[in-house]
Amino acid sequence: MMGRRRDAEAELNLPPGFRFHPTDDELVVHYLCRKAAGLRLPAPIIAEVDLYKYEPWELPEMALFGHKEWYFFTPRDRKYPNGLRPNRAAGRGYWKATGADKPVSPPGSGRPLGIKKALVFYHGKAPRGVKTDWIMHEYRLADVDRSVNKGSLRLDDWVLCHLYHKKNMWEKMQREKESSSPMLKTLSSPEFFEFGSQDSDEGRPESFEMMEGVKEEGTDWYDDLSLVGFQNTLAGIGSASVVDIPNHDY
Repeated sequence: MMGRRRDAEAELNLPPGFRFHPTDDELVVHYLCRKAAGLRLPAPIIAEVDLYKYEPWELPEMALFGHKEWYFFTPRDRKYPNGLRPNRAAGRGYWKATGADKPVSPPGSGRPLGIKKALVFYHGKAPRGVKTDWIMHEYRLADVDRSVNKGSLRLDDWVLCHLYHKKNMWEKMQREKESSSPMLKTLSSPEFFEFGSQDSDEGRPESFEMMEGVKEEGTDWYDDLSLVGFQNTLAGIGSASVVDIPNHDY
């Protein structure tokens, strides 16, 4: 993809036809939990980006992998110094939560390790922003202590975000941009925002598959990792007594 600082497809020498479509539990168990614990990831194809500093159409070129959907690790900050609400402002707009939070548990386990939240990007200032067709699924760790650290706005060191455009327009706009004058076609053009769409889409664009060989370590590594033991490995994060399931804007 044009403009990328790295190309994970070339670096990993991935086979023709490879697709990265992990399930929710695979993202949480094999990527988010391992990232937070400082463990090696199955495949280094998720970029680290301070996602909330950018508008969504700027992000695909920062991704390491993907053409119609993109994955990022990003920190999250608090909206207020003494609160738990995240700062959802991003570039010249903001992300707005939609639907109910979904707990994500490993297969065969009733203990949620993560929480999935769906968000839609609005361009402009809240609450009068204009809805776009950019969708994001944000995965955060469950059952962790997010109490206020004096002097810090940091809410989470890492969350994992899955970004896509509901109408798959990004590639089309890239082609038009490359074939037209930069003064006439830009990624910030109103037609790219697809303003006026009222229906939301929390679904996923394609069926989910995992790279062959990714799970060679097994999928039950977390069974031997107690919740307290796991959280003790997370820098600056302690254990909490209640799983963070309620549908708050965290």
